Amino acid sequence: MSSNDSAIGTALDRDTVRSTSRLLIGALAVVGVLSLVTLLPGVDRLVPFAPVTFAAVATGVVALAVAGILLYAAPKFALLTRLALGEADAEGDARPDRIAENAGGVVHWLVVFGAVLVAYRGLASVAVPVLNGAAWAYDAAFLFVALVPVVFLVARLTVTVDPLAELVADRVAGGAGAANDDGAGDDDDEVDDSAAEFDEPTASETGEDG
Repeated sequence: MSSNDSAIGTALDRDTVRSTSRLLIGALAVVGVLSLVTLLPGVDRLVPFAPVTFAAVATGVVALAVAGILLYAAPKFALLTRLALGEADAEGDARPDRIAENAGGVVHWLVVFGAVLVAYRGLASVAVPVLNGAAWAYDAAFLFVALVPVVFLVARLTVTVDPLAELVADRVAGGAGAANDDGAGDDDDEVDDSAAEFDEPTASETGEDG
């Protein structure tokens, strides 16, 4: 890798980390504002003509905001994961690249799954009172939505098993094989030296006098 490529990679890492950190800090700030809003007087009152409180509405809005931030940040988390694992295994072959790619996919879908759970928990205080007897529909809708990242997560984990097993085998058995090869080479050298000693003619065999 040239110095120019290294500088580009470093800049990419810095920009990605900075943007991802900004998103996380923003999400934490939104949650902090919500905690302050819930302390305001009158937030536990019901909204006019609705069976929900102002606090429940605020919680739902914040949950949607945090879920949106997580969905937007999911590709950035995946990129950071691929960069981290790619740098650690820069001297390897194609298998570490496959592992890094699949690990990035796993992180991506984990963040998406977390966003779905945040939206489900946050909107429940608004949707359940409104739906009343049909609250099961709310759970069923989020169940189908949550199955999407779970299916992709399982698929990523499945295709990661083989390259990860090959990498472990190369690290464990490959090192032992290298040691055996060195040992075998030393033994062959000793045998060759011994054979050379026996094959060397003596002075009596050549007819030369001492």
